[in-house]
Amino acid sequence: MATRTEYMEKRMKMLGKSGFLKFTLFLILISYFYNVAVFNYSITGNNELRLYDFVGMLVMYHFYQNRTVLLWFMNREKYLFYLWTFIRWCMFMMIFTFFISYLNGRLTWILRTTLFMYHFLIFFFSFVFFLILMRRVKTLRQLAYLHILMVVIAALVVLFQHFGIVPYLWSDLDRKAYGGFLSGILGPNKIVLGMVMYISLVTFIGLFLQKELRINKLMLLAGILFAMIALGLSGSRTSYVGLLVFLGYFFIRSTGKFIYMSVILGIGMMIISMYNTEIFTLIENVVNGRVFNKISDPTLIAEGNVDQLYEDLGSGRKNLSLRYVDYLLTHVYVVPFGSGFNNFILIGNSAHNIYLTLINEVGLVGLYFYVRWLLSYFALDFKRFKELGIVLKGLVLATMVTLLFGEQLYVYRPVFAILGLFLFATAILLSPRYYIKS
Repeated sequence: MATRTEYMEKRMKMLGKSGFLKFTLFLILISYFYNVAVFNYSITGNNELRLYDFVGMLVMYHFYQNRTVLLWFMNREKYLFYLWTFIRWCMFMMIFTFFISYLNGRLTWILRTTLFMYHFLIFFFSFVFFLILMRRVKTLRQLAYLHILMVVIAALVVLFQHFGIVPYLWSDLDRKAYGGFLSGILGPNKIVLGMVMYISLVTFIGLFLQKELRINKLMLLAGILFAMIALGLSGSRTSYVGLLVFLGYFFIRSTGKFIYMSVILGIGMMIISMYNTEIFTLIENVVNGRVFNKISDPTLIAEGNVDQLYEDLGSGRKNLSLRYVDYLLTHVYVVPFGSGFNNFILIGNSAHNIYLTLINEVGLVGLYFYVRWLLSYFALDFKRFKELGIVLKGLVLATMVTLLFGEQLYVYRPVFAILGLFLFATAILLSPRYYIKS
């Protein structure tokens, strides 16, 4: 008689062969890169639904149909269980958000919070399905190639915008709010373009170095180069920090591979410069405008004056963080359990620091669940796929640093599907640990 584990493994193997599920997951990955509204409605002004809002209904259907095996799998893997625990705590804390919204006459906030939780569930369940599908190396390769294709398309749209071929794709409201920065189909906020390209770049490096996966090296190199160009054009200082932290970690953990990748990418950049030097001029102008020209005194870098540099480059984040600290100190009752998922009605805005934001919304309890999830990646063993392990842990570490300056791995509207893409990236780096023969 088959054990429960054998039965569930057989169910997952069958699920991994589902053509309908594979089609759904291909669509959801595409939707992470196409954030232009596909449907507009009005409750409090201009409201939009995106591709993942509609594909997400298929994801929820698949979850409902396969909930028994999925819940078994989620409870077996710590990084899944810990994130699922955090999500369930957020769902519980929605009760407080709804109550405070009702008391303050902000009933539309209830709908907004519900939509954000829907996004959270979509991204998480898709993550679980990606892990199951990519147990088959053939499917992993197909999704990797789709990922590369979407990065190239998204980067080309941004380049064409800089060359005046493609117009600005977002609303006048977004143009005013974000300065009309050219960010293609990914989102009006610089952080979306920057983080999507940073996450993709790191993922492609991992796939490139792990030769056992046999993913076309030229395609991966193209993806890396286009991601680097688009990241440079993003103007996202947070994403630049993430890449620098990752490169530092990568250099320490695998110096030889770091030098190897640096030489290859250097050659690739030289070839591109032979055909079009204007691209590098555009990147230089963006980086200078977003970084070096913002620094009040160039000697601050040499002196290592982190506090003043943060003041110059933080776009007011320091004041927001201090305001949050003051608020939490004067409302200590909020600190243990929070005031409700997606609830910053009383303070007026998010902290642009996920750790402070989570204390306000879901308390120290929620923050503990969230950080425990991220740290669980470092406990994973990669005996067979060492390079994937180094890249995954470098990605998580660097992203945790960037969370000091934003809420990228969350579900606020301005960050769109960054969380979904991050989870996909970790899935593609994790999946070979579960390999089964096709």
